[in-house]
Amino acid sequence: MSLDAATYFQHLKAYVNKDYVVHDGSGQEVVLTEKYFEGDDRKPRIRKIALGLCGLGMAFKLDHDQFEIRGRKTKPALFHFLDDNGKAWSKRCDFVVFRTQGRSFFADCIEFKSKNISAETIVPQLKAGVNWCRSLKRTIEHYTGDCRTIRVRKFVFGTNENPGDYVEVNGQLKADPSIRYYHFDEVNGQPLSELRNASITEI
Repeated sequence: MSLDAATYFQHLKAYVNKDYVVHDGSGQEVVLTEKYFEGDDRKPRIRKIALGLCGLGMAFKLDHDQFEIRGRKTKPALFHFLDDNGKAWSKRCDFVVFRTQGRSFFADCIEFKSKNISAETIVPQLKAGVNWCRSLKRTIEHYTGDCRTIRVRKFVFGTNENPGDYVEVNGQLKADPSIRYYHFDEVNGQPLSELRNASITEI
């Protein structure tokens, strides 16, 4: 059954594993937080980005590492019935934000990069994020009958002040024009609906 955007969001919220939800969209924003290292500093720093919502929203951290097995932190399998060891589906982007915007339902796949923005470190993760969204949608549809077109966008947020070697004048990555680059300072506090990407994939 095809649902309107707000109803599909509520159904999705009820179905998903809460361990992956890092912000529930309260306060009309999602807050994305990640540890990173700068230079030779061995002590991790915290980067926090707030992104405004114009409707309902929630943020997933796919690159989750907060689970401990035998005293060691490890990433849980994205699909618990599949082996993640070196497999194609073990790749993951940092965040996926599901949100409504008017009558549309969006999934924004986001990768944080504190260093370089070369394609080798970005393209596979964001492609995997889109595939995960596609898999999630199909799984829910197969089991519940709930369906909705999802408009997917891919972003990389980074610290590169002069990204000209990697980015076109319109902000899209040269190596993959479906990915839009923004500096962290450009996006922090901005509504997601105002971030531009020339490429939108419908699934």
